[in-house]
Amino acid sequence: MFKTTLVCGALLTPFTVMSANNPEHASIANTYIESFNELAIAPDDIYPVIESLAKHDNIKVELLGNSYEQRPIYAITLGNGPTKVLMWSQMHGDENTATKALFDFLSFTLDNNQAQWRQTWQDKVTVKIIPMLNPDGAAKQTRRNAQGIDINRDAKALNTPEGKILMQVAKDFEADFAFNLHDQNAYYGVGQTAKPATISVLAPAYNHARDINTSRGDAMRLIAHLSTSINQHIPGHLAKYDDSYSYRSFGDTFSEMGMRTILIESGAHFNDPKRDVARRLNRIMYKEVIDSIVAKSWQTAEIAVYDAIPFNSKDAFVDVLIKNVTVRGPYGNYQTDLAIKDEGIFARVNELGDVASVRTGFQELDAQGLFYQPPLPLDSQASTELTQQQFTEALKQGQGCTESLTPRVKSANKYPVLPCPKQAFPYRHQSAAFLLSDDKGQVHYGIFGTDVVRVSTN
Repeated sequence: MFKTTLVCGALLTPFTVMSANNPEHASIANTYIESFNELAIAPDDIYPVIESLAKHDNIKVELLGNSYEQRPIYAITLGNGPTKVLMWSQMHGDENTATKALFDFLSFTLDNNQAQWRQTWQDKVTVKIIPMLNPDGAAKQTRRNAQGIDINRDAKALNTPEGKILMQVAKDFEADFAFNLHDQNAYYGVGQTAKPATISVLAPAYNHARDINTSRGDAMRLIAHLSTSINQHIPGHLAKYDDSYSYRSFGDTFSEMGMRTILIESGAHFNDPKRDVARRLNRIMYKEVIDSIVAKSWQTAEIAVYDAIPFNSKDAFVDVLIKNVTVRGPYGNYQTDLAIKDEGIFARVNELGDVASVRTGFQELDAQGLFYQPPLPLDSQASTELTQQQFTEALKQGQGCTESLTPRVKSANKYPVLPCPKQAFPYRHQSAAFLLSDDKGQVHYGIFGTDVVRVSTN
């Protein structure tokens, strides 16, 4: 960790995300680059850091080439041992967690206090890191590159400069282990456990039969070994992807080429909007990979442990789940659950009906005895920005939305002012802006996207 080097306006300093459960992991778990505290990581965020790293004696920085829009793509190499470990991140430009974790790991590794640890592996292992393979996508926070191509579906055609770079590096480096680092959407769960999949893993198949040869079996054993560390820190939040063969994907292709390929996907956790928990687990895993390679401890892990990891459950979560809402419908009252997801410009009602029996909300509210009430538009002529008190008073009067898609009215507190629903009763894909009131019309809650606002009834 650099104690005196200024990077991106902030020192590389330790920051505790959550207390470490294993003393051996405490230092790496708590190493955190504060200048990377935002959710998104752009090329201009990492280039000054890479420039600083290039000055370090224990680091080799090389320019691999340029993206389609001519942004530089770098590799950072540590160690000079015969076992080769390749890691790449932000192949999808809007998947930021592993990029931050990789720089956390570099900060930890280069800290003067870790000199003895470095000596235990630098002549045994070489680690090559591509922290941002898709800088064009990262600049715009889009999945695909500037050509509109998903780089992870370009392993065979190699129509993208970024895909060509990754393939050439893998061949030249002759990686023994290949770590494909991604983010997955927040709504994956672990089996039927009602727990979010904070880390998901996979040893990709190399053919349609999903056979297990030596290299794929080794990848499974390494994942099984890592699963012990993961479950020490976040018990029950580890899942596994379906291993259906994907011909065009880099992970499957590298598995075909004989590399021990490991997919790690960073997911959501409760009360963790910036995915700091997954970020922390990633950097713990990176150190554990090196330690287990040196000690050869991963080789004794059982494939059965890998097989026992629960599968990812798609759409197991929603952002907000409002249960047992009564709706005054045009042909009679009825009760429903309302699921809200924030997947676009503003949050929308994603699903209605019996939702609670199959999905879990990161936030949940039982609205038994309360009625759905569409809000009235806020008075945009009176003020263009409402104080928190004015906003609360407006809610009590049944107001809370705007008639414009580009609202003039703003709330001075954190709550968004969303477009008014077009109907008096909820329907799918409408704006998630509504009130919950009792049978006397007194408002108890305002729902604004993923914010649940309690309104005092005193």
